[in-house]
Amino acid sequence: MSFDLAAAIAETPAGGVVNVPAGTWATSLLIDKPISLLAHGVVVLDGQRRGTVLRVRTTGVVKVLGFSIVGGRTNTLGGGVLLDGGELELTQCTLRFNEAPVYGGGALALRAGTARIKSCRFEGNTGRQGGGILVDHDATLVMRDSLVAQNAGFDGGGLRVKESGNAELLGCTLADNVVLGETPTGGAVSLSGSTTASPRVTLSHCVVSERKQGPELLHNFAGAPGTLTLTHCLLPEWCHALGGDNLFGPAGFVGQGNEPYALTAQSAAAGAGVPFAYGPGARDVLGRAREGVDLGCFAAPR
Repeated sequence: MSFDLAAAIAETPAGGVVNVPAGTWATSLLIDKPISLLAHGVVVLDGQRRGTVLRVRTTGVVKVLGFSIVGGRTNTLGGGVLLDGGELELTQCTLRFNEAPVYGGGALALRAGTARIKSCRFEGNTGRQGGGILVDHDATLVMRDSLVAQNAGFDGGGLRVKESGNAELLGCTLADNVVLGETPTGGAVSLSGSTTASPRVTLSHCVVSERKQGPELLHNFAGAPGTLTLTHCLLPEWCHALGGDNLFGPAGFVGQGNEPYALTAQSAAAGAGVPFAYGPGARDVLGRAREGVDLGCFAAPR
């Protein structure tokens, strides 16, 4: 099949839709107008380690639905996706094996604008700051029903938020993210501000898990702290000092098969949330109806 993704994007007017057929497409693209990219079948966008796979810089909304984004590598920001302005809606996408070893945001970096992430997976990415995701400057991340697992970095294995960045996570699972190096901080989440800026991070109805105690799981830099708020989350027992209305103990993951981070019916996360937290018609990362108010991105079996 002959299909030129870059040409299709160039030819599509603002507000239009690019329908991408099944296949693997080697690409490093700049999207500078408000359009939608829709995957039909299994569609892989492969950066082939030659740069960021998708860069978004526009004054409107860019919608990306149903893609696997892999193989991005950059020495700046965002191995998989970089948002440099405007709004990005990323839905039902998998970002895997992307790298930003010098600066950060292995899978996704936000330098400006707002990213709304729903039912996505961030797995096996690496970045110096934010192995999975980096929120920088005054950008905003709104993420729900998503999995952030097995990412690695030096500061913030899963998520790093800095300066005036803002991150709001609802019904997400952060698990087995790691930090490396001589002074690693924030296995799951790291945040820090400056003398003039302060970030905000809110986790609600999330599961945050590590298989063993390591560097501080949720790190808020004491020298220039941000605001870290956790409500109705399930955290490891050794985070008990955080208190609040959170639960503390094992996540109760299945631990094997295609979905090792799915919940068992016996998990403490099953049914532990506040009614109506997700709103009507809510679905988990697999697209299944949330029949109960479970914590994390997977609905527990009933």
